[in-house]
Amino acid sequence: MATLVLLLGYLVIRFNSKYSSVPATSEVNPPASKELSGEEYATTKEKFLDLIVNHDPRVALAGLREEVKTDNALLRSCHALVHEIGRAAYEKYGDFGEAIKYQDEICNSGYLHGVIEAYFSNVADVFVAIKAVCDPYPVGTYLSWECYHGVGHGNMYYTSNNLPRSLELCDRFDDSFAQAACANGVFMENFNTDQKLHPSAFLKADDPLYPCAEQTGQHKNDCYLYAPTYYLSLHKNDYTDALKWCEGAESPYVTTCVQGVGSQAIKENINNPKFIEKVCMSNTKTQIDACIVGMIGLFINHYGSLEPAEELCEQLEKSNRRACYLSIQSSSRLFAN
Repeated sequence: MATLVLLLGYLVIRFNSKYSSVPATSEVNPPASKELSGEEYATTKEKFLDLIVNHDPRVALAGLREEVKTDNALLRSCHALVHEIGRAAYEKYGDFGEAIKYQDEICNSGYLHGVIEAYFSNVADVFVAIKAVCDPYPVGTYLSWECYHGVGHGNMYYTSNNLPRSLELCDRFDDSFAQAACANGVFMENFNTDQKLHPSAFLKADDPLYPCAEQTGQHKNDCYLYAPTYYLSLHKNDYTDALKWCEGAESPYVTTCVQGVGSQAIKENINNPKFIEKVCMSNTKTQIDACIVGMIGLFINHYGSLEPAEELCEQLEKSNRRACYLSIQSSSRLFAN
């Protein structure tokens, strides 16, 4: 639920407005932050969809960009909202190319993901669409990664959250870059899905790491990267507990899980990166670096740019700057073209 997306693990860290930083608090876990109620979400959604009808998606996305700077409750629903805006944009124009003209990377490129989801639900042959939809973007670039990642979301939308089937569709790509980015989107959608509106059989509240242990080798990393998203939906704001919970992952993937915690924590607190740095520093040195890498990868993905992350690195403790810059370096090749 770019978008990328660390979106994450070894992929998410591959993957413009200014952010405001707030001084770190003395607490490691803050008081539970407010979330939009179901009624508030519905009202907010209607407001932004009306902007699409009466104006265009750019107006809606610009309005959302401004509001999330000061509204943390809205920020927590931002990715879901931009999915909705993307779907509504496709419905308005009935044309994939026209809707994509309004592409905006805000909130992890959810707009592109939503356009792809709506497109897949309307095409005559979804298998042809899957193979061709990302052709306009040069493979290996940020927009290419986001597009294939969005296809992963679209696969889950098309298959009603059938995770194995969605991964099969990703494997139809000839290029390993496309396959990996697509699978990354599949797992993001699975662990972010609304179990009331779009239930997934591949989630277990009593075992939030499920189904990671069952995945094949090439898919384990992305699964463990996004599992913390589900854990934190069940244990709101318990970031330090999530770091400890990651110790239950298969040993090669504990660090990946920690990256996922850093990623989800900054996603929920994008306006307070110094606080998330403090969360990361509650862990061991090795895992501090992993948490910082996850945090910075998501930060890059939220803004669709390296510049805000570069500025953030200078605000971090000196001991954390190396991990910060390594994360940026890992992502830089996506922005080279």
